[in-house]
Amino acid sequence: MGKYPNKKSGRLGFDFFLNKLALIAFTILGGYFVYTAISTQMLDALRIGLLCAVVAVPVIVVWWLSLTRSKPVRLAIGSVLAMIFCLIFAVGIRYINIGMDTLNNITAEEDETSLMTVYVRSDDDRNMEDLLDETFGTLSMTEANTKAAIQQLDQEYKTTLSTKAYASATELVDALAEGEVDAILTDQGHMSVLEDLEGYEDAMGGLREVKSFHVVVETENNNDKTSISKADSVFSVYISGSDSRDSNIMATGRSDVNIIATVNTETRQVLLLNTPRDFYIPLARSSSYDYPDKLTHAGLYGVDESKDTLAQYYGIDIDYYFRVNFTGFETIIDALGGIEVDSEHDFYSTIAPTTIHYTQGINKLDGYEALYYVRERYAFVNGDYQRGINQMQVIQAVAGKAMSPAMLTNFTSLMDAVDDCFKTSIPTDLITALVRDQLANGGDWNIVTYYVSGTGSSEYTYSIPSQKAYVTIPDESTVEMAKDLMQQVRDGKIIEDPNAATSDAPSY
Repeated sequence: MGKYPNKKSGRLGFDFFLNKLALIAFTILGGYFVYTAISTQMLDALRIGLLCAVVAVPVIVVWWLSLTRSKPVRLAIGSVLAMIFCLIFAVGIRYINIGMDTLNNITAEEDETSLMTVYVRSDDDRNMEDLLDETFGTLSMTEANTKAAIQQLDQEYKTTLSTKAYASATELVDALAEGEVDAILTDQGHMSVLEDLEGYEDAMGGLREVKSFHVVVETENNNDKTSISKADSVFSVYISGSDSRDSNIMATGRSDVNIIATVNTETRQVLLLNTPRDFYIPLARSSSYDYPDKLTHAGLYGVDESKDTLAQYYGIDIDYYFRVNFTGFETIIDALGGIEVDSEHDFYSTIAPTTIHYTQGINKLDGYEALYYVRERYAFVNGDYQRGINQMQVIQAVAGKAMSPAMLTNFTSLMDAVDDCFKTSIPTDLITALVRDQLANGGDWNIVTYYVSGTGSSEYTYSIPSQKAYVTIPDESTVEMAKDLMQQVRDGKIIEDPNAATSDAPSY
């Protein structure tokens, strides 16, 4: 009697072969997950060992369950577990790569730009081609940016523009209104100062944008891109919150948030020092005979100008900057599903396009509401001081929400938002070293805040020498206190409540 192949046996053999291939792919994926996690450089030796063990256990179990032909139920269980852990490994690899890509983008060096704009009177309907033979008013204090913009326009339109320089934005708009020039060529940041000047609050309403484009800002960036070491466990970061409406995070603009973070990694102490936007101090770029300026105006000349101005004023070195675009901050808060802040006051926003009411106590805010919560100052008697408190509240609320387990459900959208909202000169290896140290040693950080204050006044400024503007004259006692607190952090001392020795609010 002839013999026939056992089809069932052959099928089982083929399935067993496919199962072995799947096991090999599963093992490789697990190994790649471990490699990806280690490559972040955020894990210490102990956690690398634990990670390897955690991944090895399911790999061994799945292999044990799957390497048999005689027990199909066990084989099926192994296959199901392999698929589950393949999904876990794949998601983990994707999340790690997204996070590291975002971190690398945030810390990557990028040219700072200025948004240059051609303006004409609102009743002038001419386009750029019609203006090429006319005289353009420019700002003398932004000569380098203006020169770059003129070269760009000359090349684009194959012409040679005629220009006339003025000392301030007020003189520019006056010259245009009086017919001394036919158009204005300047950066949008300097035009934004007009809204704070008496008699010029509505000046932008009388202008029409003809053309806008970016030019690279010439700055000297001396940031040290080396990682922190045990011998150098103290560093400082300038945190800037730009009011720029430009989608480009590296576009120059006034800085509404000016915080110096002094960090001691040995004592796990962080001091956040807030300096009001209108603080009347000398800019780093100005000479001794020039007027001081509002701190916020330093941002018009670049983030390094703001950083160096504060470093010069407080007599310290500031190692890095961390730049936040508060317009983009709105997207982050929405990606987090909103935040909660405990408002000290019941108030309405005076600057939001639509009415927003904030009640005293807990407020759940979406991105739009949070944006105007941190930007509002006119609703408070103590103006910028209270705004600084509100900004700290939102920063802490965002940080707390971002570190919660709920973040995982919105991880991808959150990383996309962060990528467009933050830029820092802190090197990637310093950030990963801090994370690695925190994972290895644990422990809570002692984060305290302090606010320097002053008295309101009206003075001439470096950026607007032709007209007085509102400024805050520094209270030198609070400035000296700030210097002392920063030195205490550097010396390794623990600060409990730096505001206890001062009044609760400044005079304005």
